[in-house]
Amino acid sequence: MGIDISSGGGLFGRRPTRAGLIVSDVVEDRRGVDRVGSQARAVTTPFWDGLLTGGLSLVGMSAILLYIAFGGEVGFVEANWFALAILINSPHFMASYRLLYSSAAEIRANPWSTIYVPAALVAILGFCFFAARPGALVQWLVLISSIYLAWHYTGQTWGMVASFSHLHGVRYSDRERFLIRSGPRSLLVLHVLFALTGRLPPGGYIAPDTYVAAYSAVFVATCATIGASVIAGGWAFVSAYRRGEQIPIQVILPWASLFLWYPFWYFVPGGFFWLQLSHALQYLAFPLRVEVNRYSEAAPRTPGQRNLWALLLYAGLVLVGAVILHGPPIVAHAFGDGWYSTPRAKVLLLALTTCIAIHHFFIDGAVWKLRNPRVRQSLFSHVETRTPV
Repeated sequence: MGIDISSGGGLFGRRPTRAGLIVSDVVEDRRGVDRVGSQARAVTTPFWDGLLTGGLSLVGMSAILLYIAFGGEVGFVEANWFALAILINSPHFMASYRLLYSSAAEIRANPWSTIYVPAALVAILGFCFFAARPGALVQWLVLISSIYLAWHYTGQTWGMVASFSHLHGVRYSDRERFLIRSGPRSLLVLHVLFALTGRLPPGGYIAPDTYVAAYSAVFVATCATIGASVIAGGWAFVSAYRRGEQIPIQVILPWASLFLWYPFWYFVPGGFFWLQLSHALQYLAFPLRVEVNRYSEAAPRTPGQRNLWALLLYAGLVLVGAVILHGPPIVAHAFGDGWYSTPRAKVLLLALTTCIAIHHFFIDGAVWKLRNPRVRQSLFSHVETRTPV
């Protein structure tokens, strides 16, 4: 139920020969603890962890931005990469639902995520369906989703840093933690500014010229703050290292890659699509790891069985995500236009996918809390076992 990359066990390979509770800033009790070997401290494997959670986007986006800096021209049309949206982005949404509604215990433990918020979103969808002109309400939903997405993206980055720090027993002082998080927090503000681009406050509460001038000033100040946060966060990692903390590259890659996502969005036409894919790649390994851990806890499993289970789950998530999130466009592409491709149908599909996104953001913010022992157990049971004190 764990990972041993030297054993050839695949993405979700063999259990390490020694298991122990990895101590981080989240858990301070070291009594009765036996640490696992460094090669076992991974969600998948050290290589795939680094590649998926930041390495791939860091290399790819850096190369494209450098190409543009030297006079090259690059642009992306999302429709040309439709298959990647189905294979990567869609299953990352569906994985949240698989985790959340997998048992009655999960539903009872998270009533806001499982009942109250989805009920409100279903009511909004019902209103959109029966409204004569749902377009204005759907645009408000899209704006809310875009702003909420800022918290989701940057919060997930800190979640990656915290998770891999936990796995490797890295602890930060309060100052170091604050400085590391200052980067994602400043990028959150930049994301909100991007979401507000081209929009004026409703009702004429402020003169357009005044609003544009204020927006520009906040944008410049935010960019300056981001630059300072890169230096501050880098200093915090160095400070922790000098205190003796062994910080693996998997901790730094998600944090560093986030600073490239937003320039990529700004400078590359169609670049936001690749932020979506990078974010989804970061996320997918985590719910799949939880599923494999639960599968392995039910009965002894071989590495091949664990990898097959992860593959089957992923295939199921791709299929369900394709039907729910991309059904009408796929049908229109295969059979031509119909009732499912009318302007009204497209607006209603946008309302559906936006509500799913908002619910997904809420689920992740409510459920993935490393300070919750139940979450740590589900995510890290392949490398952690408590020994008697």
